[in-house]
Amino acid sequence: SEIYCFEEQKYVPHIVEGMNYDKFLALCDEYFAPYKDKKIAVHLSGGLDSSIIICILKELNIPFSLFGLVTDRFEFRTERRIQNILAEYGVETVFVNLEEYPHFGDLDGFPALQMPNDFIKCIAPSRKMVSEMKQCGVDVVFGGQGGDSLFVDSIPLGLDGVSFNIPNEFDVNVENEMYYVPNGMELKSFYADKRIIDAICTLRQGQRIDSPKWWARKFFKGILPRELSDYCYTADFFGLSMSGLEAAKPTIKTLFEEAHDLLEHPAFSPKATKEMLETDVFSFDYHSYCDFCCRISIAAWVTALFRK
Repeated sequence: SEIYCFEEQKYVPHIVEGMNYDKFLALCDEYFAPYKDKKIAVHLSGGLDSSIIICILKELNIPFSLFGLVTDRFEFRTERRIQNILAEYGVETVFVNLEEYPHFGDLDGFPALQMPNDFIKCIAPSRKMVSEMKQCGVDVVFGGQGGDSLFVDSIPLGLDGVSFNIPNEFDVNVENEMYYVPNGMELKSFYADKRIIDAICTLRQGQRIDSPKWWARKFFKGILPRELSDYCYTADFFGLSMSGLEAAKPTIKTLFEEAHDLLEHPAFSPKATKEMLETDVFSFDYHSYCDFCCRISIAAWVTALFRK
């Protein structure tokens, strides 16, 4: 019998001769040209990757709207400061409060998909944000997915050994399928474009691993607010996730019970459900959190498939 296996398809970037700041901006202008007659929106997260997109659009005089998730929690104080600065750049800026649409909200409204995925945390806030975008007549939305790969990874001279799994590292197909396409919009990752990948890799040749993204902060210094070009910070949304997870326990209990009726798997047994309810989610380390969310994802997925 034949044996089948998955083969990882990776994109190998190419060096672009003569690439510099001005040529990169010209390339960005070409990239956005097909969308200039459409209503453009950008995710306003307060992070560097999406902020670079916002500042490039502003520099190119391309109008755009901004949509962001906000909270008054202490952990989000720096992102909120950046959001408030960049909010002035948009034709319109809309914020969705994470206290009203928390992480792990609406788990019982998970759509039927071909397989489980890790998007369960953002169902409620993403659904609300897309609803706001639709009301504003948005056509295409740009996000910063993949920026970490381009701005953090080491890039040796000659791009020797550099490659990217674009569907895994850059694409946003799940969000597109779940929310954007059904609402007549398209979500795109700016950094997933191969011309953009080639250009940034060419420019970053010889750079070591750069977790603070100092190279990007300096390269785009002329268009970024100084809060992003002169400083770096570490984002930590774990507290937000844990608070949402704790509040979602009653819904998770129902999902586990339904999943057990359908699958009869011990992961969703009455004992496992009881242990889940008694778990102090605020004591999770990252691996415990991932294991717990994996079970939630499967329960939400399988109940969605059989939901009438």
